[in-house]
Amino acid sequence: MRQKNDKHEAMDNSAPLSAGHLLVKELEAHGVQRSYLVPGESYLDVLDGLHDSTITPIVCRQEGGAGYMAVAEGRMTGVPGIAMVTRGPGASNVMVSIHTAFQDATPLVVFVGLIPTAQRGRESFQEFDLSGWFSTTTKKVLTLDDPDKAAEVVADAMHTAVTGRPGPVVVGLPEEILVKASSGTVLPPRTHGSAAPYAGDVTELRARILQADRPVLIIGGEDWSPVTSRRIAQWSRDRGLGVIGTFRAYDGVDHDSPNFLGILGFGASEVAKRTFAEADLHIFLGCVRTDVATNGFTIGTDAKTVVIGPDADAHGHFGSLDQHIVTPVNRFAQALFTEDGARAYSVSSDGSIDEPAVGDEHLSGNDEPVPLPDWIRDARAELEEWRVPVTGGATSANSGSGAGSGSGDDGDGFVDMDEAFVHVKELLPDNAIITYGAGNFSGWATRFLPTHGFPSALGPRNGSMGFGLPAAVAAGLVHPERPVFCIAGDGDFLMNGQELATAAQYGVNLTVVVNDNSVYGTILGHQDREYPGRATGTALRSPDFAAMATAFGGLGLSVERTEDFRDAFEQALAHEGPALVRCLTDPAIRGARV
Repeated sequence: MRQKNDKHEAMDNSAPLSAGHLLVKELEAHGVQRSYLVPGESYLDVLDGLHDSTITPIVCRQEGGAGYMAVAEGRMTGVPGIAMVTRGPGASNVMVSIHTAFQDATPLVVFVGLIPTAQRGRESFQEFDLSGWFSTTTKKVLTLDDPDKAAEVVADAMHTAVTGRPGPVVVGLPEEILVKASSGTVLPPRTHGSAAPYAGDVTELRARILQADRPVLIIGGEDWSPVTSRRIAQWSRDRGLGVIGTFRAYDGVDHDSPNFLGILGFGASEVAKRTFAEADLHIFLGCVRTDVATNGFTIGTDAKTVVIGPDADAHGHFGSLDQHIVTPVNRFAQALFTEDGARAYSVSSDGSIDEPAVGDEHLSGNDEPVPLPDWIRDARAELEEWRVPVTGGATSANSGSGAGSGSGDDGDGFVDMDEAFVHVKELLPDNAIITYGAGNFSGWATRFLPTHGFPSALGPRNGSMGFGLPAAVAAGLVHPERPVFCIAGDGDFLMNGQELATAAQYGVNLTVVVNDNSVYGTILGHQDREYPGRATGTALRSPDFAAMATAFGGLGLSVERTEDFRDAFEQALAHEGPALVRCLTDPAIRGARV
């Protein structure tokens, strides 16, 4: 049994809670299940509150990894991910995850321990200006200066993180405030109000779709669920809409849907870009028209545009806005099946859709489902062909002459990643969660690995390296029943490779494939194009990643020949705990064949 010291002997059930303990109780009331943290002396009382809490503290190895895990959890669950870090250096390390959550519109709350209030303004040890650092990349910055308001501050932070356009909130915790007795009590979570579409909105949208020759639905964001995914997939088929996923937020609709036509952004297929550019109606659902989606505002900027999402400001949207339906994705999907009347759907007690049998639909007026037009069927066939890996004989989309030792030809000593992904696609279960950071290597996953239900893909929409492995750890904790697959580059992996220790500590099942080509491949590609023959500052000398994984307590395998990949990947998938397959690849081949 735990031995309490004198400081905590008085903390019985009748005594008031300290502010730090009340903070933890308030997080429990909001349904928080995990807190990703690196401990610090500035918030010891919060750590002590976690000792007897239902919240599991996930002890991470660096604040950047802890923050990324919290971002991934917020994305998967809709409940703000929770990160806890110490002042100064800890806060600076977690900044990358706050930027990611801000640009990706992900609910996140970061608690930062602070110096005692009496020492402010004296450049004390690890002192910094909380608002000065974070105010431009958060929805709100709060500081707990009154122990009686501990629950109130937490409730405010959690509510702000999820309302409207979701995003990060930072809460400062002066260390002496945390240990003071609080007269506050646990508060119920604030009601999350959300607007439902006005019936006239749905009618207007229906009219716009009927008037369009090539209407396209662009899906994104995080306010999705399996039920919503099925509703939107069915509605888009019935209305004859082509569906395109936005950059790294493309798992809202099952990619097996016959009208799913690809993904926008870096590495997009030609058919997805052409479909987007030729559309005469863009319906953005959960996302907006951005520079990445439009190839730097050069394609698809002139179409009639509808934006559907919770953000009344349509933050980040570029170009025309002809109709704006301010409502969350889930509420919009519900409205379609209560207002649209397109088919005689009913909703079961578990929230699933009961659909009429084919040929027995109850149809009315102009709402009759339309057959998919030829332009959608043709685009779908082109996408399916593009998604089949090309093995041997063709040219990499990202090959270049400035890569160094690589010849660009297949042969012993290198793994052909196109052929490797034939095996990944065959062996990886359909319900896998796929994670990655930033780099050309992610293109193999986004091209060859379709997703089949939200949440199934976790990548940083702000292009932040090092996201994939921490996201995989969080995915394995949130969904231990599902396989988790992380694809990483050698540069990307070492940004947060230390979190393999976290995966091993908590017994997380995940499989990592590291594309080890000894270069920062994306930047090398830019150098090859802009400064041919003058590559500088992009060469790497990487460690033995397989030995590293083994040292961390996982399974590490190294593959140098393509024919050895399948067996290694099968072993990794079957391993209980973290497993890593290191693939030595040609630095001259940095993308899938065309």
